Parts: sequence; structure tokens; C-alpha cells
Amino acid sequence: MAKGLMVSFRDEVLRKGLESTLPCNLSDKWLGVLAAQLEAYFEQDVEDALSLPLAAVLHILCSKSGGEAVTVSQDRLFEHLCDYRIELGLEEIRRKTEMGNEPVSLQAIFTNRTVTFHGAGD
Repeated sequence: MAKGLMVSFRDEVLRKGLESTLPCNLSDKWLGVLAAQLEAYFEQDVEDALSLPLAAVLHILCSKSGGEAVTVSQDRLFEHLCDYRIELGLEEIRRKTEMGNEPVSLQAIFTNRTVTFHGAGD
């Protein structure tokens, strides 16, 4: 991955606060970049596509822990990356359709939450 992309991600997203890497707080640009990188990793085995998604997931885990050190197994980290991929997709659906769903919160992310969809008039 280009070093410039990681620097831009750090400056434009990571440094914006505790909830900056939640999908609902990402710009369309970063939502697309993160979704594309997770897609490349999971569907095409592109190993170097994990840098930004991994940084985002670790940022969320540190935010959830109140800034304390986080210990997570490799298996659990992989599960969080899968969950983050789903949350990015849900956010894209929320933005592009009238099938509204509640954006994930810092408390709810990585908790196997229930997602409810509703139409525009519901």
C-alpha cells in the first residue's frame, strides 16, 4: 500500500476522534477505500490490502477500551475484520437506499448486534 494513503488516512480519519472510524463517520471516499480493501483481501487474497482496515479496527478497539491497551487474539481480530466489512456494507446501503438502518455506535460495533431495516415511510 502506498505510504501516502496511510498518512492521509491517519490525518483525515484516525486523528478525528474516538468514533472517527465508525462507518457512519467516514466520508464516502474512506468508506469506499476501506470496503474495497476488505473486498480485495477476502475475495482475492491481497495480503497488503489489510493495512487501513486493520488500523480502523484497532482504532475502534482502543476507543472502546477507553484508550487502554488492547489484547486480542488473531482469530478474534479476523472476526472483527469480518464484522467491520459487514458494517461498511450496511453503511453503504443506508446512504444509497431508502432502506434505513440505524448506524452502528461505538458501544454496539463488534457485538453481533441486531440490524433492523425500515423503508422511507416506516
